[in-house]
Amino acid sequence: MQCWMKHARKWRLPLLMPAKLLWTPKARADVKNIYIHMVKEQPRSAERYFANFRRKAELLIEHPRLGERHPEIFRTARMLVEAPYVILYETRPDADDEPIDAIEIVRVVDGRRDLSALFKS
Repeated sequence: MQCWMKHARKWRLPLLMPAKLLWTPKARADVKNIYIHMVKEQPRSAERYFANFRRKAELLIEHPRLGERHPEIFRTARMLVEAPYVILYETRPDADDEPIDAIEIVRVVDGRRDLSALFKS
């Protein structure tokens, strides 16, 4: 058993579990479309972007507040940049002082777009 776990049990400290990473169907489709569009002319770039999207999203499991808040896009929006694309996500709960249970990747889009227009209904 790892040393820190022994101490956590001894002092009855809560064990923080990594957050669960979820992708919306739109976010999955965004990444697929970016890849399909790019692979035709720049296969290496397509592979690199695909790997970087995945790597950045997986960073959120241990660091869910890594992205800055962007309430002008939608109320709970946070953003990571993989220029020119942005990964828009939200945390559950949407709090700065509580443990995060889940991270949901909402969209992966070209950051040069009007991002707030994507979420107006």
